[in-house]
Amino acid sequence: MVQAMTRGSYALAFGLAIVSAAFAETGTFSYFPSPAAGAATPDTAVTRQQEWIVSEIAGSMLNIAAFAGHFEAADPFQVRNAGTDPTGVQRFKLARRVEEYTVTTAQPWTPDAYVRMARNLMADGAEMSVTEDPVAVRADAGPVAVSRLLHDHPRSATLHYRAAYLLSLYVQKREDAQAGFDPRALLCRITAHLAIARALHPGEPTGDGRLAARILSAMATRQPSDAAPPVAADRPQFWVIEQ
Repeated sequence: MVQAMTRGSYALAFGLAIVSAAFAETGTFSYFPSPAAGAATPDTAVTRQQEWIVSEIAGSMLNIAAFAGHFEAADPFQVRNAGTDPTGVQRFKLARRVEEYTVTTAQPWTPDAYVRMARNLMADGAEMSVTEDPVAVRADAGPVAVSRLLHDHPRSATLHYRAAYLLSLYVQKREDAQAGFDPRALLCRITAHLAIARALHPGEPTGDGRLAARILSAMATRQPSDAAPPVAADRPQFWVIEQ
């Protein structure tokens, strides 16, 4: 059963992503493997993982937009790989109700590929304006503080950059400390925060944003291209901040 993220659960979800050793699927987006017959792109392990990555990133962005805009995320997007050109650039088609998007990228964990979609999801109304909520963030703000600030200011680019940076540090530490740690779901969340931040503030990213993007790029290159997507939970689950 798909359900939207509540205002409280969104902030809590970010917080424990950093301070807890376990994570679960949000369940907002679903990925659908390419049809076996007549498909432009073969249904391979690489394709399935790519579609899963795109759906996870888009799902996180939809959750953020629903939280910021006070609407229900509800129906998931269907995601499929629509083909690769001779240079290796891939096109992913995403469809949900009357919404359709195309994501074009050579590597799915690329925030710039999702900025246009993020801007549409975060739009204030028919005029497609996007409001940014300027918030000052302390240099030493940790995950719990940032979670609470995001709860009150989900349209702050500064906070999304900070969230991406804290998550990237968390993933680095987990990779160093735990053999076999699978960072892919958190790489998707980092990508979503960076895309949302750039949609909210088209100018230069903050120092947090630049560092997060650099760490994300390095981690993405280390991931196997044909790993099976993690098994999704039966229903959405959210983290609770540990005291």
